[in-house]
Amino acid sequence: MLKNGNADVLYNDYSEIPFFPYKVIEIMLTENSQEVEDFWKMLKYDTIDCLKKNNLTLKEKKSMIWDGSSQQENFSVFFKPLVGVSLSEAEEQTQIRIYRRDIQPTTTYDAIVLFEIDFITNETTSLVKKNNILTERTDLLETTFLNFMNGRDISIGSGYLTFDRELSRACNSQLSISNSRSVYGRALVLGMRYVRAEAGEGCG
Repeated sequence: MLKNGNADVLYNDYSEIPFFPYKVIEIMLTENSQEVEDFWKMLKYDTIDCLKKNNLTLKEKKSMIWDGSSQQENFSVFFKPLVGVSLSEAEEQTQIRIYRRDIQPTTTYDAIVLFEIDFITNETTSLVKKNNILTERTDLLETTFLNFMNGRDISIGSGYLTFDRELSRACNSQLSISNSRSVYGRALVLGMRYVRAEAGEGCG
């Protein structure tokens, strides 16, 4: 018997979906590739030469993850879409925001789940020097993120997290976040085929 009382039909179990952001952060905390290390440095250090800084310790990385407090200016990693007023008021700050955007069911036991990752910074922190070339910070953050997360098994459902328009036409990247003053950012949408079905007694 399923949780919904149905004993005959196969239905998808979506209970893992809210833990998606934590799975992504878990990968970012445990993987030690230089791309991941550089990603953390771009989040923490606001200077143009941030990539020349020392790699962050695990404690430093964890301290950047929002703990739910009202003092959001002390953090850089969030699991919610709304941007606090602290970012608009801050002179220097960079953030990423990871959350579910959409679920597109295809059958009772199969769905495409879309996740959005926002890369946001202030106008004064917009540049990073990589290989002696000035690059735009949110552009480099986003492409670095794609390099280590696109096609990744995040241990949820049955599919891989992918940047694939054939999977969903909603998969895209847009420079679409702005407060019309000093804050701007990119919205990246990735998709995953999600199958985690529970069967009733009639389905065996």
